[in-house]
Amino acid sequence: MNDQAGAARTLCLIGCGPRGASIVERILANVPALYGGRPLDLHIVDPCPPGAGRTWRTDQPALLWMNSAAEQVTMYPDESVDCAGPPRPGPTTAAWLGSPLHDGAYAARRDQGRYLRHFFETVTRELPPGVRLFVHRARVVDLRRTGGAGAPDGRGRQQVVLDSGEPSFLADRVVFAQGHTPVVAEPVPAGLTRIGPGPADPDALERIPPGAPVVVRGLGLVFTDCLTLLTEGRGGRFVRTPGGTLRYLPSGREPRLYAGSRRGVPLPPKPAYPAPAGAPAPPAAPRFATVEGCRARLSAPGASFGREVWPLVVAELGWWHYRALFAGQPARTRTTWQDFDAQYALLLTDPDGLAKLARSAVPDPADRFDLDRLAAPLDGARFDDTEALQRRLRGHLAEVLGRRTGPARGVETALVDGLQRVGAVIEELWRSGELDAGQVAEALERFALGTYLSSGPPPLRAAQLLALAEAGIVTFVGPGMRVETAEGDGASGGAVFRASGPAVPDAGYEAAVLLDARLAAPASDRVTDPLLRALFARGELSEDGAGGMPRLSGAGLHPVDASGTVHRDRIVAGPAQFPRPGTNAVYFRQNDALARLLLTDG
Repeated sequence: MNDQAGAARTLCLIGCGPRGASIVERILANVPALYGGRPLDLHIVDPCPPGAGRTWRTDQPALLWMNSAAEQVTMYPDESVDCAGPPRPGPTTAAWLGSPLHDGAYAARRDQGRYLRHFFETVTRELPPGVRLFVHRARVVDLRRTGGAGAPDGRGRQQVVLDSGEPSFLADRVVFAQGHTPVVAEPVPAGLTRIGPGPADPDALERIPPGAPVVVRGLGLVFTDCLTLLTEGRGGRFVRTPGGTLRYLPSGREPRLYAGSRRGVPLPPKPAYPAPAGAPAPPAAPRFATVEGCRARLSAPGASFGREVWPLVVAELGWWHYRALFAGQPARTRTTWQDFDAQYALLLTDPDGLAKLARSAVPDPADRFDLDRLAAPLDGARFDDTEALQRRLRGHLAEVLGRRTGPARGVETALVDGLQRVGAVIEELWRSGELDAGQVAEALERFALGTYLSSGPPPLRAAQLLALAEAGIVTFVGPGMRVETAEGDGASGGAVFRASGPAVPDAGYEAAVLLDARLAAPASDRVTDPLLRALFARGELSEDGAGGMPRLSGAGLHPVDASGTVHRDRIVAGPAQFPRPGTNAVYFRQNDALARLLLTDG
């Protein structure tokens, strides 16, 4: 702690998980050039240890893993980052841990929390002259403007009220970095139990009785975590068969899970890391769906994300797919990559022309890029009985796992890399304020496909899910799953959750427990954070119509209140994926720009 006294500008960061910690690092990196030793007080408020925050706390079960390869995760902005502030090179998660990783590439989530706490301690150990750091292990319950109506133009001050009993303090500028905020769960009839939505809760899951039927809504990463805690976490074991596949040996304490979702299929796993030998190195940036290219299309009057930008995204992903196919499996093509690439660029805005080019150059339809097939593998499928659906799902899981872990996985790896690069472009356009509310809503809806295809669990977790399905621990309900409360058909009667879906029209599953294995959608009327509740109630925050998120103004991410006033002394920095080293990550560029905005009068 720097104890220098004197009048100071005061900054307050509410929430100090990865996003908040990175902004702190960028503030401290920029202070010497922008502040010249003048007094600066920096307050950090978070009930959890700074750096790790709630999601990456270090006391969670070791069975919960990251879904990004530890070698591809960093908190240190390196020389590749194109920003005004100075770089601060440092180790990736893998380099810092220096120990064997799960499934060969993945850190436990609590070990990532250790890395994040170490990062925060490292960057705050020696403060620049004039800076004082205050860490409050508390929650902010209100933010009140001083002097009557205050001055949201950035010239007033704000009283920060804590729940810890500590005295409130005044701040000139405030950053909201709380990450994913929980919401109040919808009520359920007496006698029923609902767990979630939200991250996997070990204590709540422990209350599910052994053998109990459970309806599970969601097949994403939260589902993966819950499944691990309810199986391995209850003493079950996975063993390798002589053929190399996994088999599950139950402990007898597992519940019976009836799981479904809108798509009806689990997230594809991350491709096995590293990429196979001979796979081309991923380009540093997109070729077609660049920030400049998307910006130019959006500048047209009446432009929509779906009409102007999405075709560029689809063409970009197809280009990454074919680039890897031609490099890794040339025998499955009929022409040279140079010829194909040149024609592809000419046909970029002609989907029919691109399809014709693919048919002529890639003889097997299974090798061609088909986003619709990838997005909805069970679309419209109907089955005579539940066992036929289970066979289809198990076959789908095995086929996807083989594509993403086998020697030809370079194409899948390229698709995930392409999605990561294009996702960064879309995030930059969004965070810079270049998308209006309607365009943001459309972008988030369409790019949910990117999350599905690129944000899956480690490959071993997918193999374990297949083994659990074969053991009968998991039964799939199929796509378009509906969950409703009804009177039970059993002898005991009473209310139940009933799950069903159109894939097997006459089938249904009943349980007294609903596990909402998904993150809660933002909703201003159900948020549990007392500060956000207070600001929404007073109209100091307003929804932008894009999924319940706060309405923001421009690259400064300033909130816009219900009257349309922009609060330039507040910044809402939403959650973001961990940046990869050496990629000029938008995460670092945005955090650097926000830090410099906080330190200046711009």
